[in-house]
Amino acid sequence: MANTMRAALDDGTRTYTTQDAPMPEMFDGAALIRVRQTGICGSDLHMTARRNEAQDVPSGHEVTGEIVELPAGNHNLQVGDRVAIDTVCSGRACFDCRYCNYGQYRHCLNFVEDSGGGFAEYMTRRPLGLFKLEDDMDWTDGALVEPMAVSVHGLRYAGMKPGDVVAVVGSAPIGLSSIASAHAFGASKVIASAKYPQQAELAAKMGADVVTGAEPGELTDRVRELTDGVGADVVVESVGGHQTVSFHEAMNATRNQGTMVYLGGIKVPMEVDLFDPMLREIKIISSNCYGIIDGIHDYEVAIRILSSGNHPYRDTVKHRYGLEEIAPAFDTAFDKTTGAVKVHIVQN
Repeated sequence: MANTMRAALDDGTRTYTTQDAPMPEMFDGAALIRVRQTGICGSDLHMTARRNEAQDVPSGHEVTGEIVELPAGNHNLQVGDRVAIDTVCSGRACFDCRYCNYGQYRHCLNFVEDSGGGFAEYMTRRPLGLFKLEDDMDWTDGALVEPMAVSVHGLRYAGMKPGDVVAVVGSAPIGLSSIASAHAFGASKVIASAKYPQQAELAAKMGADVVTGAEPGELTDRVRELTDGVGADVVVESVGGHQTVSFHEAMNATRNQGTMVYLGGIKVPMEVDLFDPMLREIKIISSNCYGIIDGIHDYEVAIRILSSGNHPYRDTVKHRYGLEEIAPAFDTAFDKTTGAVKVHIVQN
């Protein structure tokens, strides 16, 4: 195999160029994967907007591909398998520290160094970070496993139960996967807010019973109206970014002794009056990435949801670009007036 591959790297000025780069490091116990499709995440946009140094290795963590090489051992995998890749957690974890021992790989104390992500032709990760796709799933489905697993983990970690009323603040990709997950887990009602028309349309497709606008208080008022003034059992904050309105909206929409799950990464300091949520005994839970809950990995649950065909999450992928076109792909992902929801980088 050649010593170089094509990879997209940000030069530190928010400009991606596709260039020849070294093949990823084959660290001890690594599998080699041929990347087939990678989603551009909102966090990729945030990091790109704030990056001021050139990248050494490519990013991209919503990845699916084909196994090219496996290390020795019994991994229940074989060369040629189509897999979704946990690039962040179990794909780099040590599997020997206190967190790995109970399946919370996001908090591993001894990660291997990041050898590069999915905005490249090849990547390396541990076999336990590779999850086989179902036969009825294509590469688009495979690259959607990661964002679906984020919401799956959040709702499972928060202890959502069948019959719960669930509200979702925001209908970008994580909000949409939260709607689909809540629906799949048996929510009695799902109420969501959406900022853009394309998001509102998809929120209804994912299973939202009611979709509101995104003005402050709009979701909370509708939730209370539909629950006789009580509020939602579980509320997901999925927006994040350089604002704090969505966090307060989520708290306000949560019922007394309900649970608010914070999935969006808010990037600015925030002043929060915790007296009201204390009086109402609201559980505010931070959730990040994925792991094992009740003996089952969140990726496995996400694959089941996507394979079922009941939640057309693939409809979020409205734009596809080749690896050599990554610069316009990011431009499209940044500009929501293009109708973009999820943009994918596709490699044949």
